Amino acid sequence: MNKKAFFIYAESQIHAGTGTDVGIVDLPIQRERTTGFPVIQGVKGALRSSDLLSSKDEEIFGSTPDTKEESLPGKVNFSEAKILLFPVRSPQKVFVWVTCPLVLRRFQRLTDIEFDIPEPNNEEAYVCEKNNEKIQLEEMEFTEEANENVKNIAEKLSNSSPDDYMKAKIAKDLVIVSDEMFKNIVKTMTEIVPRIRIGENGVVKQGALWYEEYLPQDTVMYFVCRSDKNELNGDLDELNGKIITIGGKESTGKGIVFIKKVI
Repeated sequence: MNKKAFFIYAESQIHAGTGTDVGIVDLPIQRERTTGFPVIQGVKGALRSSDLLSSKDEEIFGSTPDTKEESLPGKVNFSEAKILLFPVRSPQKVFVWVTCPLVLRRFQRLTDIEFDIPEPNNEEAYVCEKNNEKIQLEEMEFTEEANENVKNIAEKLSNSSPDDYMKAKIAKDLVIVSDEMFKNIVKTMTEIVPRIRIGENGVVKQGALWYEEYLPQDTVMYFVCRSDKNELNGDLDELNGKIITIGGKESTGKGIVFIKKVI
């Protein structure tokens, strides 16, 4: 096999930033230009820094940038991390995980996992089991529709969870909305956190207030590893079930993620 995929389950908020911005949010997260969906660049660097693959470091990642000898390329190519399931507050179930057909088709194409993907319209939200006429996703309200295919998808994606409790919750609390509605959700329902800088005398410095954007805890993403010339076999299996940090703000406890093998 020359391709492997891994889930990333957020055990804390994640800030994979783009630098400063002129908008309301001073430090936004990384997003695809075309869709606005969140992504995380730099998966390769985070994995290398974790030292989980230290015994095969140069073979997998290639030479370090500061090497004085001829540089050697690594045998594995790492994709960016793409969004799969986005947690959203819901009064009926505390919170649920939301996804959409476009996200699921991308995941299916890259991992070869088979399931039938339903296509809700902008007013519908497809769920595993219907409990109410309407379902609220923060301030948005949708017509709740049970769909048998959602059960199958939820069961397969629940393998991303770090424990049995969360696995059971994903298996029953997955919601599929339209691509357009999902785009709005991931744009407006991230976490915006105000930060301040304190001076030497314990007083807030004048003008030292800024806002940072985070992916919420329990977000599920995934990345794909490929090798054009070599069989990966068990080269990356040491990542399965491990915890690493990714993105910025590590010193404040952000970016802690659980890694689980998909294929």
